Amino acid sequence: MNNRIDSDIQIVSWGVLLFFLFLLLLKWLRHLRNATPSRRFLCRHRRLSKLKKMDWEQFERLVQVLFEQQGWHVRGNTKLGADGGIDLWMKKWHGEAIVQCKKYDEAKVGIQVIREMYGLMHEHQIAHAYVVTTSTFTKECYRFVEDKKITLIDGKGLVRMIRQRC
Repeated sequence: MNNRIDSDIQIVSWGVLLFFLFLLLLKWLRHLRNATPSRRFLCRHRRLSKLKKMDWEQFERLVQVLFEQQGWHVRGNTKLGADGGIDLWMKKWHGEAIVQCKKYDEAKVGIQVIREMYGLMHEHQIAHAYVVTTSTFTKECYRFVEDKKITLIDGKGLVRMIRQRC
């Protein structure tokens, strides 16, 4: 009788173990399926001319995918209407960050955008901010961020980041 109970426990244990291994395999396969289209999406837009042809929603999605590829957990802004200057909210093991995306053809991103992000960092108690554009930043922007945790990513820098992931 005791051997039968031990045998039943072993069978149940193996069944539970196989069930969890199956769930792990499904999660891994889902991750692979989702990661491949994201990488292809990035690689299709690895030229600045392609980035500038995107609409603003596609551009925000591309920036989101790029940061996800770097290990960030990223979510878009969930507010309806104006986003309050924050397009993406990000988390990683070492902290949180916010992102503002500016898809401009030729105009430079001005200091007002950067000052707004600096204010939003303090308002939301966020340690780091990123401003990403398809264009460039004014010299005043670069001077302003010198001693702050704000990263400016211009169009050429964005293309370099995308090509590193392709």
